[in-house]
Amino acid sequence: MTDRGHRPLNRRELGGLLLAAMFGMPAPALANTPAEDYVTGIAENVMALANTGQKGPALRAKFAALMNRYINLKSIADFALGPYSKKLPAAKRAEFYDLVSNYAAALFVYYVDDFRGTELEIVSTTKQGRFTVIQSVIKGKGGREQVRWRLSSSGGGYRVSDVNLKGVWLTISMKDRFSKVLKSSKGDFGPLFAELKEAETW
Repeated sequence: MTDRGHRPLNRRELGGLLLAAMFGMPAPALANTPAEDYVTGIAENVMALANTGQKGPALRAKFAALMNRYINLKSIADFALGPYSKKLPAAKRAEFYDLVSNYAAALFVYYVDDFRGTELEIVSTTKQGRFTVIQSVIKGKGGREQVRWRLSSSGGGYRVSDVNLKGVWLTISMKDRFSKVLKSSKGDFGPLFAELKEAETW
């Protein structure tokens, strides 16, 4: 497989990563480890939401709530800013996190139909330093796709820290995308905020 870890993704590819991060497909009936139980619980919640048939702002708001419950979005958003993180005004940080959450939720709404009726098969669970990595296979309309989930411990449980789809880590993809915008604007966060706000129109 070609290494695509440093190529900016288009909207569909980034949307796939964010959807995968929420495990938007049914999980195996039996999970043997706490990490797999965690994945199973997320999958059930997301599929129940995806199958309601809702659209637009109502679905986006519910999906944003699920994301904030399961994904460490603040950590992902901070990493995505890279060296620009220290330059983000403190007064703008809460708005930035809200925009990233809404952006990710909007991607789910935009592509929700593509992920209905798919399946998730957990292949293995391993420890890599402080992370638990779950190797899985998505079975959907497009065939089989290998996906890796990186979980971190949180309050006696887990949080999703990153996801790898098509050889690309979500955190790296978002960092590349944000860095490109901020470099072009010479560190002005206005254009980045404007791009994130475009999600309201999808």
